[in-house]
Amino acid sequence: CIEDVGYEYLLHAIDAFQINVVLVLGHDRLYSMLGTHFRAEAEKNQAREAPKLIKLPRSGGVVSRDASFRRASRSQCIKRYFYGNSISPKPAADGSVSAVTPHYQFSPCLIEVPFDDVQIHKLSNISLSASLLPISAKQSTDPIQLTTIASSEITPKFQHSVLAVCHPSSAEKYERSGSARDLYLAGVAGFVVVEKVDVDKGLLSLLSPCAGSLPSRNLLVGDIFWME
Repeated sequence: CIEDVGYEYLLHAIDAFQINVVLVLGHDRLYSMLGTHFRAEAEKNQAREAPKLIKLPRSGGVVSRDASFRRASRSQCIKRYFYGNSISPKPAADGSVSAVTPHYQFSPCLIEVPFDDVQIHKLSNISLSASLLPISAKQSTDPIQLTTIASSEITPKFQHSVLAVCHPSSAEKYERSGSARDLYLAGVAGFVVVEKVDVDKGLLSLLSPCAGSLPSRNLLVGDIFWME
């Protein structure tokens, strides 16, 4: 069931990508919620056409994915990003396949970066409920804010965090404007995972999909963790 934060993410995706057709598969409540939301938005902004909402029946035998299944799928996607797909061993001449460790398409690298060489920005949401705002008013501040993590605040709690590596151009734009949107709405250069935090040496061990230094010292951290 899509609700609470998941529902807010869905609305944000529809707005950010300017979706004009939304298909709802076998979910009466979600169909009703989206219809109410689109009608309310259309009344506020008549110049913008509301997305077309289409309800589709769900085939028999179809079940919803629970939270544990979605977590497992996300973990597999992150692993595939770094390692690619597994390559099955070739069978021997007699047709047998030996039980060996599977090989993968890619070989990620472990790189060490000093705390002082990176700037980690934590995403935080400060959006206000419509009920807390005056009638017909919109929130003036950016609903998503960035908090820069000082070197002294980098602790082992960041271990296994998935970090987004910002593009140098977007990082420069953010440093000039100070607007969080210039950083978190821009495309990222890639992702790394914090494998180890050595507080004594002031080093981060990062799992990177490629060798070499990071393209940018600006990293974004949210609440996504991954561990092999």
